[in-house]
Amino acid sequence: MLTFDFNKINIPDGAKVLDLGCGEGRHIFGIMDKYPNAYCVGLDLHTESLRIAQEGAEYFESISNEGAGFTMASGYQMPFADSSFDMVVCSEVLEHLINYEDALDEIERILKPGGYFLPSFPAYWPERVCWMLSEDYHNMPGGHVRIFKKKDAINTISRHGFNYISSEKFHSLHAPYWWLRCMFWKTQETNILVRAYKKVLEKQILEKPLYLEILDKILNPILGKSIAMYYQKK
Repeated sequence: MLTFDFNKINIPDGAKVLDLGCGEGRHIFGIMDKYPNAYCVGLDLHTESLRIAQEGAEYFESISNEGAGFTMASGYQMPFADSSFDMVVCSEVLEHLINYEDALDEIERILKPGGYFLPSFPAYWPERVCWMLSEDYHNMPGGHVRIFKKKDAINTISRHGFNYISSEKFHSLHAPYWWLRCMFWKTQETNILVRAYKKVLEKQILEKPLYLEILDKILNPILGKSIAMYYQKK
């Protein structure tokens, strides 16, 4: 499931797009599908995730004219020249970074003037509930080190050379699932409520039944687990 509405972004043919913290490539594949003439680069530090992303890209290359490449590197020091990319996507990454403002400077460096920056991170109050329900949720290795408030995030990111355009929330049906996982953290893999709710999410992701899609959109402004933001480099 994508965390951005790529219909809101208009990038030129031949654009170069970076997915910073690409994981297994879900946004890379969404970009390849939406922009078949864009070349996509996925960057991550996790070897196994990059391997899975590379395997998936082999399919999507059949619908993409430019394809994709993957590299292992840190978001604090990326192996790209200044003004290399037309768009940088950074989904559910900044909340993990201790020095995330250093990463913002690096993103600003590699993005072309007028290029788009699309970050997303957990929305404030659904994330706050998770922290209240379980200390293990955010204390696990590589976990979340901060909770973003929307206004503070806009101000901080804007100070690093970006103009704020808009924002929206996604994945409302995921919020109760994570609350259940946090509530039953020690037994989440076997807990009957967690397992039952997971099946609902799997149905939404794989089958996209209309009633779940409508419910998700209705609840997004209130329960949206992720907040997606749209910026342009100054």
